Amino acid sequence: MRRLVLLATLLVLAFSPATAQALEFKIVNQSSQPADKVFVTVAGSDTGYDVPGIPNNSPVTLASIPGQKFTVNKLVSGRVYISYGKGVNLSVPFTSPTRFDWAELTVIPSSSDVANLTAVDQFGIGMRLATFNGSGQKLETLGSANSNTVFDALQKIPGGPGATIRNSNGKIIRVLSPNKSDTYPKLGQYVKSMSGKQIWLRTPFYGNPFTTSAYSGTFQADGSISLSGQSNPPGAAPSTLEFPGSQIIDDIYTGGNTPNNLSGAIYRDLLAGFSTGLWGGKYGNNALSFCSNPFTDSQGSWCPNGFNKPAFGDARKSLSDYPTCEQYAAVINRYSDSYGNPYSDASKKVTVSLNQPGTGGSVSTLQLTVLPDSGNAGPSEGGNANCGAAPKPAVKKVSFYKQAKLRNGSAKVGKATCSTACGQIKVIAKSNGKQVGYRKYKATGKNPYLTMKVTKAGRKAFKRQKKIKVKVQVWIKPSGGNQFKKSHSLKFVK
Repeated sequence: MRRLVLLATLLVLAFSPATAQALEFKIVNQSSQPADKVFVTVAGSDTGYDVPGIPNNSPVTLASIPGQKFTVNKLVSGRVYISYGKGVNLSVPFTSPTRFDWAELTVIPSSSDVANLTAVDQFGIGMRLATFNGSGQKLETLGSANSNTVFDALQKIPGGPGATIRNSNGKIIRVLSPNKSDTYPKLGQYVKSMSGKQIWLRTPFYGNPFTTSAYSGTFQADGSISLSGQSNPPGAAPSTLEFPGSQIIDDIYTGGNTPNNLSGAIYRDLLAGFSTGLWGGKYGNNALSFCSNPFTDSQGSWCPNGFNKPAFGDARKSLSDYPTCEQYAAVINRYSDSYGNPYSDASKKVTVSLNQPGTGGSVSTLQLTVLPDSGNAGPSEGGNANCGAAPKPAVKKVSFYKQAKLRNGSAKVGKATCSTACGQIKVIAKSNGKQVGYRKYKATGKNPYLTMKVTKAGRKAFKRQKKIKVKVQVWIKPSGGNQFKKSHSLKFVK
């Protein structure tokens, strides 16, 4: 009997999480930097750090790590920094001349352990995460485009150039997010554009107990909203939640004022709808329509996997005169599977599971690949980042004829090409200080002729001669665009 008990005890110990094979963390260096110039810093909480051979929050060169891999027994709230030329740690400032980036992970171990890439504060180095089982089979992947692709895209959005940090040679080493730079324009016009529109929120809170909620409200002219509703079980949040427009506008980028309770979760969903361009978009204004799999039972209705329908530019019917999403996060969403803001996990997959054999899963290895700056790398899930302001209508080209021939009192002097309808056009022709041709009209097409009518002074001039040398001036003002003006000399022929 004792032998059977002892055998059972040994079997339990053999397959318990404490004695299960630990997670292997492997680094693949595809950057142009040699391994002795690539630094690795592993950092985690003091009470949750067990990474043999790697000191907590202290950089080492990649070349000094045997096989460029190490074991993670436990790493709570962990980060693995990659830096070039010099090591960094948790206190590194974002103004640092050292180029760095990091991945995040938690290994308890538990079935809920995950890893992710993040650009919530900055984007500095393109990387990829992949998990493998014990047989070397790839399980999940998160990817990024090469750094230069992301850098170039961020230079094209308002605020991006001002949030860019360069080294002494002028090369980009990181672009800060709206969470760390105030160069990005706020989304006040977008928030205020919801004036008079009603929204519906169905927010779950995964606390103890699990709680669902149903709230709705109508936006005021300044973007403020009063949400009224209830929770199930009752009393988890006030029946009325007031959010000033100025606070909403300030909190969209940072996710501020969202405590870890039902009220905070409701406000988080409100902010996420603006950050991702969902409010006022093609899915309507009921948050249940923001996910592909809304769930309903006796407790209520909610989106079990967050707002997982295509967001940002994919959520908009068309471009507006103002940005209708957080454009930095939209670029990150397009070119990386990273967190681009605090709500990214509501709109796409941004984590890989680290569920290991000892906790019921199959993940044995987490591989971090450091990508080269240039190439054709890409995320596993992309998206449309175009949710900025629509380009203003513009005059692309104006061409004049060599001569304008008078027919039935009018003449064509040239042709215009505009990005949209050319709008208001004015044509004036002068000879010897006198106005011999004139017309003001509205063009509804993109390629109108530029025409003028002979004036009284012009008719008198034609009585003396059949050909007049004139200076023609043209003004074109597309609706919503800037005025265009051009002059040209030509012959006005009878």
